[in-house]
Amino acid sequence: MNPESPSPESPASPSPARKSATPAKKSGGGVKGFMASPIRRNLFYAGAVIAALAVIYFIYHGLTHAETDDAYVTGHLHYISPRIAGVAQEVLVKDNQFVRAGDVLVKLDPADYQAQYNEAKANLDKARADMDRTETLVKVNATSREEVDHARSDFEVAQARLETAQLNLDYTQIKAPASGWVGRKNVEVGNRVQSGQALMVVVEEDMWVVANFKETQLAKMQIGQEAEITIDSIPGKTFLGFVDSFSPASGNEFALLPADNSTGNFTKIVQRIPVKIRFKPESIKDQADRIRAGMSVVVTIDLHRQQTAK
Repeated sequence: MNPESPSPESPASPSPARKSATPAKKSGGGVKGFMASPIRRNLFYAGAVIAALAVIYFIYHGLTHAETDDAYVTGHLHYISPRIAGVAQEVLVKDNQFVRAGDVLVKLDPADYQAQYNEAKANLDKARADMDRTETLVKVNATSREEVDHARSDFEVAQARLETAQLNLDYTQIKAPASGWVGRKNVEVGNRVQSGQALMVVVEEDMWVVANFKETQLAKMQIGQEAEITIDSIPGKTFLGFVDSFSPASGNEFALLPADNSTGNFTKIVQRIPVKIRFKPESIKDQADRIRAGMSVVVTIDLHRQQTAK
């Protein structure tokens, strides 16, 4: 072997240069990267404006409106009960039926009261005959003036008893005191009922809302201010109304056992005042048959908008 020849272990030429693997720079991230695009930048500005307007609206709405969900629909509820005891002979209505004022709801068996009426009428006829006879006799001095007074007194008593018997006979027909829907009927034919026993309830058509506002919400509230009413059972529909009147006392004052702040430790509690809200007739004319007493509602009063209540 030639000693001048290069050794196989020593490289005959320098090794090729390695390529540097320099990573490419990524586009900027975060807010700067987002704002780099004109479309994204415009969307960001538009969203910021919308958010600011929403905050301003909610602040303005809170300052000019009073809202509560502690509210419900109510109306005139007439509890029907007999004035006399008796046996139900006929029940002429059903649950949820609409009745007119004066319609007969229940008929009691009139036999006993008819007998009492006949007896009272016979006693009145006898008392009238006795009075006429004594008045004739006193004219010829055949009897005393005391006898005449006694006979006249007996006649007046008999007349009063006949009137009572007539009333009891009339009371065997239990009539509706007002027009409305029948509810909570709990009487059937053959039931023995007592005087004052609740037989059913008649709920009038006229409905309104009682909203229990906090006393701190009443500073700018006045009669006649317009109200928006949403009923839970009628979603998507907003009814219009107005403030009709304010309760003369808070709900706590009408409680069975009102709190006595003069005893023990005192803790201030914001009271609620019932406010009567009337529906505008034109607002509920299409949904009046769906509005029922006891429904939960949300009431919003516009404190800067006055409406003359009609």
